[in-house]
Amino acid sequence: MIKSSIALALLFALSSARPQDIETNNVVFGFEQTVALPAPAIVNNDASYGNAVDFSVPTSAAMMTCLKKAKYQVVFVRAFAPAGSGSFDMNAVGTIRNAYAAGLGIEVYMTPQPTSSNQGYQQLDILYNNLNNNGITVRAVWIQVTSPANWPNNPTANVNFINSIVARAKQYGLTVGIYTSQYDWSQITAQWNTLSSDVLLWYWNVLGSGASGETKATFDDFRAFGSFKKASAKQYAQVETVCQMVVNRDVYAVGIPAMAAEKTVVSESDKIVVGGFVGN
Repeated sequence: MIKSSIALALLFALSSARPQDIETNNVVFGFEQTVALPAPAIVNNDASYGNAVDFSVPTSAAMMTCLKKAKYQVVFVRAFAPAGSGSFDMNAVGTIRNAYAAGLGIEVYMTPQPTSSNQGYQQLDILYNNLNNNGITVRAVWIQVTSPANWPNNPTANVNFINSIVARAKQYGLTVGIYTSQYDWSQITAQWNTLSSDVLLWYWNVLGSGASGETKATFDDFRAFGSFKKASAKQYAQVETVCQMVVNRDVYAVGIPAMAAEKTVVSESDKIVVGGFVGN
């Protein structure tokens, strides 16, 4: 982890300007779009790590097929946006269908609106019900906890808001993960360390946008914080162009490979199943 005051200031700037929060109509402002190479080769002998991208833009079937050919295994798709009081991201439905048809694993994440009149659990309900009504069965959800400037300056209220989402997700029987960084978590929750130990972590660590800001596609830089003793996924690159779309790039633990492979073809009542591809 970066410990110097200069690097900490850089992390603050990055955490306050997340790519997911500033994209508009497929255009990302404030960053140079850099064409990225295909997914890096996985060097682990046990083949327990995979490559992924995350994004919040509309997609086409050709884009998803391109990602599959570029050796990405999973896509993280935003299904809840923070605009206004928070709302279901309808782009998610088409993207999930395109990704499923291309043979990609699919995880969904939500960027909640912590200042909304809707409670956290109500925002999770909106995501869950809209996916279900569109023929998509949810097994896991990731909650974005970044950009401290977008959260109230009240760690107790923030913790209660996050806990509301987590509790509701567990009522639905979902696996829950948090997308954050050590700095974000400290600023937003005052280093909350009593979160349930079964909540997974997807952390980000980049030095800037584009290929020049990438860190290693490994968990070697992870250090425990809050209640998180290990990581399940890492975002190591931001704002790169892959398959004609602006994405962030990730590496993730797939858990038991046989189980992950099985989940790529499982459906319930002819519904697409999302979630469960990232191990813990």
